Amino acid sequence: MVQSRHSGTSGGFIGDPRWFPMDLDKQTGAIRFADIGPERPTGRDFLDIISGERIVPEKTLPAAQAREIVRDNPEPPRINFIWHTSYCCSTAIAAAIDVPGRNLSLLEPAILVSVAGARREADRQRRGDISWLSDVAFRLLDRPDLDGGVVTVKPAPASNYLIADAAAKTKGKMLFLYCDCRSFLTAAMRYGENRRRIVRYLFNILYRDEKAATRWTPESVAELTDLEIAGLTWQLLIARFDASLKLHGDRAASLDCDAFLESPREVLARVWDFLELPGRVEESALYRDGEFLSRHSKYAGRSFAREERLAGGKDLSPELADEIDKTVQAVLAQFPQGPGTLPLPHALATKAQAR
Repeated sequence: MVQSRHSGTSGGFIGDPRWFPMDLDKQTGAIRFADIGPERPTGRDFLDIISGERIVPEKTLPAAQAREIVRDNPEPPRINFIWHTSYCCSTAIAAAIDVPGRNLSLLEPAILVSVAGARREADRQRRGDISWLSDVAFRLLDRPDLDGGVVTVKPAPASNYLIADAAAKTKGKMLFLYCDCRSFLTAAMRYGENRRRIVRYLFNILYRDEKAATRWTPESVAELTDLEIAGLTWQLLIARFDASLKLHGDRAASLDCDAFLESPREVLARVWDFLELPGRVEESALYRDGEFLSRHSKYAGRSFAREERLAGGKDLSPELADEIDKTVQAVLAQFPQGPGTLPLPHALATKAQAR
C-alpha cells in the first residue's frame, strides 16, 4: 500500500493513499483527486482515469487549502525526475526501476502538465510568481511505498517548463534522457497522423517558451513540413536539457537511450546508483524477467526489438530515409550549440559509436 506523507495537512482525505492527485482546475487552481483503489498505483491507472475510460469517485481541494500543504510541510520532498524527449525508452526505464517498497515510478502525471501550463501563462502575462503551485504538486506526488521508499516521476515533455521549479523545490536527482535527432524524426513519422499531430502539439507549446519565439509566426509555422516541425521540436528539447544540465551540477545527469539499449543491465545499474534508489538493482524486472525488453513498454501486446531500434530505422522507404537525413543535417547545422552538442553533459553512459 502506498503511504502518504500528508496525513497532517488540511483536507483530511489527502492522508488517505487511495486519493491520488490527478489534475488541476486551470480556472480556480483547485486540485482534483481520484480514488485509485487500495492497490499500488500504475501508469495505466492514471491514463484510464484521465481519459475517462475508468470512472472513479473524485474530490477537489481548493487552491487556498492546497497552499497550506507547503506551510504544514516545510521540508522539500525527495523526488527524482526523469525528464525526457519522448521516443527514448523512458517508459521502459521507469518501469525497470519501479520496484514495490523501493521506488514508485509515476508516469507523466497530468497534474504536472496542467501546472506547467499555468506557470507558462502566468509568466508570459507577468501575473506574478505562482511557483507555489509546483511546490504543492511535487509534495502531493511524494507518496512512496512504505517508509524508506522513493518516488521517481517521469513527467511528460510538455511539463519540462517545470525543470527549474523541480530543482528549487525538491531534493532528488534529475536524469535527462534523450534520443538523437534521427531517432526522434524516425519515431515521429511512425504510427500515422496521430503521432505527427502529437509532435506538432508539443512544438506549439515549446517554441513559445523561448525568447526567440517571435521568429515563428503562425504563418511560418503553417508552412513547415511534419519533418521540419519534428526536427525543431527535438532541437528545443535538447537545448533546454543542455542548459539545465549545466546549471544543476551533481543533481543532474544525462543519458542517451541508445546506451541503455546497447547495455541495458549495466546502464540500469548506473541509473539506479545515480538516483540513489534503496535496495539492489537486481530486484528490477529487467533482471528477473527475461522477456522484459522484448515487450513494448507502451503498447500492450506489441513486441519490441531493440536490435531494430538500434539499427536506426532500416525499414524506412528510401525516399523517407533520404528526407530524414536531409532534415537532420539542416537541424544540426542550425543548432545554437553546434552539431557536436551530443552527447549531452554529465553523461551516465555513452553509446558505443560515441566512445
